[in-house]
Amino acid sequence: MKKESALRGAVLTVTRRFAAGIDISEDAVRLAVLSRRLKRDSTVCVEHLDAVPIAAGAVVGGDFVDRAAVAAALREAVERMPQNGAWSALRCSMGLPASATLTTRVPLARLIEARQPDVPDIGSDPRGLLEPAVLAEAERASGMERGALAVDWSVEARDDGNAYVTIAATARRHVEARVETAAAAGIALCAIDGEPAAALRAMRHSGRVELDADARYLACWLESSGLHAWVVSAGEVESEARYPAPEYVSIADALRHLAGETTPIDCAYVGGQTHLLTNAGLPLPALAKIVGCPALPFEAAPYCNGASEIDAAMKHSPLFATAFGLALREVLQ
Repeated sequence: MKKESALRGAVLTVTRRFAAGIDISEDAVRLAVLSRRLKRDSTVCVEHLDAVPIAAGAVVGGDFVDRAAVAAALREAVERMPQNGAWSALRCSMGLPASATLTTRVPLARLIEARQPDVPDIGSDPRGLLEPAVLAEAERASGMERGALAVDWSVEARDDGNAYVTIAATARRHVEARVETAAAAGIALCAIDGEPAAALRAMRHSGRVELDADARYLACWLESSGLHAWVVSAGEVESEARYPAPEYVSIADALRHLAGETTPIDCAYVGGQTHLLTNAGLPLPALAKIVGCPALPFEAAPYCNGASEIDAAMKHSPLFATAFGLALREVLQ
């Protein structure tokens, strides 16, 4: 039987890609395992969800104050995963909180002098033109020396012919803490991603699956430091907002301004610590009234058709948006 199980695992590994998203917050380690068949437009399936509490004070903001406690919780989460041979080569990604990450978006033309010839491949940097400029911009925006920074960047070409460079930077110590803590739990990380970006990726997946291709919807993600919100139109981010911010008097004002008044919103997805909306006097029914459309918590439940039994509360918990989005990045690559 063990030989048969191993063979089945080997076959599944060839035909499906498996990945784990690890979200470490101040209260728990949350783990999501997703899979997808290796063919275009195949369905994403949730194979496993779990949460293991972390001792109070072990994680503060983006800092792992007690790495041993974090590693122990992460190790427990991994040990509780169902034994499945197909998961032997899991691609694991871990999140970084927004408070520890600086993200900026600048025009490509600002980073490359006009006299320089065009880069043949917009998605690469064959002449080494961008990297020094990206590092200088990250250094300027963060106020930290580039040697103390870990920087990631990508180039996005737009339909209007313009191109922008998205730069994400964090203190190198945050990356090192996550790599070393994961290693202590027996995990080799293949990626570290910003939590807001991961949560947005999860909610965009819901919008792509559940709404029309040209739908215009709101994606909201809440963490202890505040609100991150985006308007997504026809699958692309149209605009975004954060709260607290000096230009908004309340969270309701920020969302009302972001949604606008001229083009209707079809749906609103809310992930993360949704109780913070209620604490701010804006429960989901009130949010629905403000934006004029249904307001729904992000749920992994529609995609939980994997092989293992998953706790019902976790299936419906918006707290898994980040872990879902982290794993989604890896299964879609």
